[in-house]
Order: sequence, then structure tokens, then C-alpha cells
Amino acid sequence: MSVPAILAAVVGDPAVAALPRDTPLLSGGLALDSVTVVRLLAEIRTATGVDVADLDLDLDALATIGTLTDFVAEHREQRGDGEQGGDARG
Repeated sequence: MSVPAILAAVVGDPAVAALPRDTPLLSGGLALDSVTVVRLLAEIRTATGVDVADLDLDLDALATIGTLTDFVAEHREQRGDGEQGGDARG
């Protein structure tokens, strides 16, 4: 499952999966609250095995949809997991 698809499922809006990569996740853009961010990171960890909060202490990966997608894809590749079940760069 791609990061945009996971994000869309967490926020409950399928249209979110089609938003541009430069859409901010926090202030401006989607304006995700802390509870939604925690749910998003938990779903990403479950779906991809990448623990964003553990690997990115400053959470810079949460700047935009694109930065989060790239971060997850990079760490999946480092683990040697490849792309199972979807395009994580989505």
C-alpha cells in the first residue's frame, strides 16, 4: 500500500491519495492533528515496516506528502524489502 493510500485511509477521504506531493501534512495543507499523525505513523509502520518516528527524530519527513513518501521508500529499500503490494512513491 502506498503512503498516499495509507494517508487517505487514515483521514477517511479517498481524494487525499490524489493530492500533489508538495501538499503540507501539518500546518497549511492537510493540517493533520497530533492524534491523526500518530495513527498515520502507526499505519505506515504496520503496512511497510518503517517506523518513521524511530528513524526520524525531528519528524522532518512529515513536511509534505512527498517527503513522507520518499522517506518510507528510502528506508524500505535500505531494509531490502523492496516494493511489495504497491508503489510507495505514489
